[in-house]
Amino acid sequence: MISRYTYHGLAWIDLESPNREEILHISEEFSLSKLVEEEMFSGTLRSKVDLYDKFIYLILHFPVFNKNSNLRSDQELDFIIGKHFIITVRYEVVEPIQAFAALFENVEKLDQHQKIADAGVMFMEMMKHLYKASAKELDDITSRIPEIEHNIFNNKEEAMVKIISQTNRKLLDFKQAIRFHKDILHSYEIVSKRFFGEDYTYYAGLITSEFNKVNNVLEGHHDLLKELQRTNDSLLSAKSNEILRTFTILAFIMLPLTLITGIFSMNTIPGLVFIKNIADFYIVIGAMTLTGIVMFIFFRMRKWI
Repeated sequence: MISRYTYHGLAWIDLESPNREEILHISEEFSLSKLVEEEMFSGTLRSKVDLYDKFIYLILHFPVFNKNSNLRSDQELDFIIGKHFIITVRYEVVEPIQAFAALFENVEKLDQHQKIADAGVMFMEMMKHLYKASAKELDDITSRIPEIEHNIFNNKEEAMVKIISQTNRKLLDFKQAIRFHKDILHSYEIVSKRFFGEDYTYYAGLITSEFNKVNNVLEGHHDLLKELQRTNDSLLSAKSNEILRTFTILAFIMLPLTLITGIFSMNTIPGLVFIKNIADFYIVIGAMTLTGIVMFIFFRMRKWI
């Protein structure tokens, strides 16, 4: 599907899941190279930036979230940036692009927001929308981390194991999706200065600044969650050791009692040794109780329990 937008002599052509005929039509209209044309036919896992005579070709991948804010995969966005046009190619719905399209359709509102002089500035505004959307998705983790910390120190370590793992996986997948952005944006700063001129350095820097904001939050969350996971594991280990120590002490207390009952349960002679009547039975029970109390006091004095 091809969507076209115009603004003060600038053109934005948005291709969503384009077929071969649509790509060939746009390629012919804007005199794109055969190599770029082939790249547009299908997605690629490789991010890159190439400088041509009449345009810059840029491929980036962004994280994708579903409605439940669970990271699903990454999505590819292709940008073909000329002096007075931008072509975006995407293979699925990209909500920030749709939001920018709604803003682009309102020329008066767009003029109040940012006066767009050329396609390079238009690309900068697109990238700001994309990175702000990514930062918004990270807000879910930002709000979740204090809750995780609170539960860790309120005896809910077992429940936090799964939640920490899920959150950490989301961060790792997010980091995997934007892992090439830093290098690609650095290359873009170089080629865009040659293509648009020295004055464009400011706008290229704004794009990198927006990425750095997202990346810094991501790195901060990753480091904090790693420390919380380490703390949670330590508390779980300490609790397990405490339970194991308690069971070990109980086993030591029960050992002599089990020995006594075992001896007196031996059916070796017609008349059982020591126990001749019911009173002797209660004496044995009392001895067992006294032995248990003495061992308990001994363990308490040694601060084992």
